[in-house]
Amino acid sequence: MQEKESQLFPPPGKIISVQSHDMHLYGTGTGTGKSTIVFIPGSGTPNAFSDFYFLQKELQSYARTVSYDRAGYGWSAKTTNPRTIDTVTEELHALLEKANEPGPYLLAAHSLGSLEALRFAQKYPDEVKGIVLLDGGSPEYYANDSEAKSYVLNRIMAGLRVTGLVRALGNVGILLPFSGENLRYPLLPVEMKELDAAMYYNHLGDASNLSFITHMNENAQAVVEGGYLHDIPLLILSSDGDQEWGEVQQQLLHWSNNSVQETIPASAHYIHWSHKEIVASKLVEMLRMVEKKSLGIPFDS
Repeated sequence: MQEKESQLFPPPGKIISVQSHDMHLYGTGTGTGKSTIVFIPGSGTPNAFSDFYFLQKELQSYARTVSYDRAGYGWSAKTTNPRTIDTVTEELHALLEKANEPGPYLLAAHSLGSLEALRFAQKYPDEVKGIVLLDGGSPEYYANDSEAKSYVLNRIMAGLRVTGLVRALGNVGILLPFSGENLRYPLLPVEMKELDAAMYYNHLGDASNLSFITHMNENAQAVVEGGYLHDIPLLILSSDGDQEWGEVQQQLLHWSNNSVQETIPASAHYIHWSHKEIVASKLVEMLRMVEKKSLGIPFDS
């Protein structure tokens, strides 16, 4: 099935060689402003193209939008390069340069992708207009979160994939609550459903994510040591999880002198699907704010 599906679903967008391996990037829209929105997927997301499909479609009239697959996911090739935070951030920067997708960027990152967004802003502050975190965690949280827990979950998901159980369940209409599939799949247009399901079946629990998981604590610590973002605008969109997750969201407020946190009621971790219209509207608002800031108008005006 993997071989068959690789022929059925050729990559949209571009395949670009970055640091010895190919990476997939999909861009759309030109917009009326001068910003590019870069969507950064969460850890283990099988395919950024389908995961950010709705947001890229909705925002293409407001800005240039770009999504990409990390090594080993979607249409990006695997790599043996360790998934340290500086490596993945430099790969993203090189990918954007080679694809002729110039900044300044509004970075929109989901979940563990928050580390990548914050590190990108630390390394390339002049290329970042603002950051939107989609239920992302704080570096302080990820510096102490259990890598073993994430490793075990990855291996369980891998077992479901390699035995064919997850595909068998999907074929009878049971979508497991991993990678946002049970939220995203029902809302995709008919022509996208088969592609999204194939990516889910082929990448769930992929070993390519293990290096990213096993570097999580040290990656987060590197971001902590990199320091705060000063006045780079930061919008934190949060799901209404438990008390601990709420405290993590409050930690993120300290990462910029120009930050706002907003909890979306009755939302899920894949907040850009459980409340996709609200997230799209918040991104448009943020886009307008950062473009005002570039003209000397304060972010909070």
